[in-house]
Amino acid sequence: MSYDLCLPQQANQPYYIENIRTGIYSLEELCFYLYNNICLIDESIINEKLCDWIRDELHLTRLYRQLYEQLDKIEAARERTVRTVSGSAARPSSTGARTQEGARKSTVPEANVASFVFPIFREAGYLNGQEMRDFQEQMAKLEVQSDEMKQKLRGDYLVKEKMYARAAWVYRQILKNRNPGKLGSQFYAAVWNNLGAAYAGLFRFEEAAECFLEAYNLMKTKEMFRKYVSVLPLFLSEEEYQLRLIEIKADEYLVKTIQEYNAKLCQNPEFLQRKERMTGLTADAVLEELKEQYARSTRT
Repeated sequence: MSYDLCLPQQANQPYYIENIRTGIYSLEELCFYLYNNICLIDESIINEKLCDWIRDELHLTRLYRQLYEQLDKIEAARERTVRTVSGSAARPSSTGARTQEGARKSTVPEANVASFVFPIFREAGYLNGQEMRDFQEQMAKLEVQSDEMKQKLRGDYLVKEKMYARAAWVYRQILKNRNPGKLGSQFYAAVWNNLGAAYAGLFRFEEAAECFLEAYNLMKTKEMFRKYVSVLPLFLSEEEYQLRLIEIKADEYLVKTIQEYNAKLCQNPEFLQRKERMTGLTADAVLEELKEQYARSTRT
């Protein structure tokens, strides 16, 4: 008796996913990306190029037709939105009219995202019933968020994955187009804080300090102040550091408390474990690892 081993269809040429700067070679890899990166599903992957890759590289003609049909529906929905906004632009509105250009730049609605990605999951048999329901629930939660919040969630995910340069770009776009009356100071303080974290990950400590200070000016919390004070010694001399503390009228007791807190963080088991592992490596190995991490974090 003989058996045929069923293996996933592998592409000769990968599909390059812009958001994570990675090429994929199979439908299963595409499913893994979609399921685990829901915040990153946007026009960079919902497009004709992906459909053509599925047809030409994976030879899945039926799925190709299904996805192209969904793309047509998405484009039709966008055109209706543009016409609606254009028709109402001349009418005054108590909430303020959105521009036609703004409508063109809006992201793909989550309802359309779901209709596009579900055929991919079904073709691969990638999700069971419960996983499909969980994914639908996540999509529903995302659907009610504002465009700015969706962008922030995307940036937060990129920071989590240590893709700091791309995350910084996302946060800067939010701040560039900010509307303080719409989302409030707390939201923008969080964006400034996370932008500071992204810059710190890129070793751009002076810019990180500026971001933490912006966040502190909006919220005036001890945690924001701690981050600002903590990053100063990373780019200032001791004399400059002391002068900066005087300039911002920092409370001596609070600064001492922050320094003691940071010292405790250095005793964190995870930090000590990483330090011990790095100590066991040769200088060349440490340098190579750091170069690899930095290269990943600076991809845009």
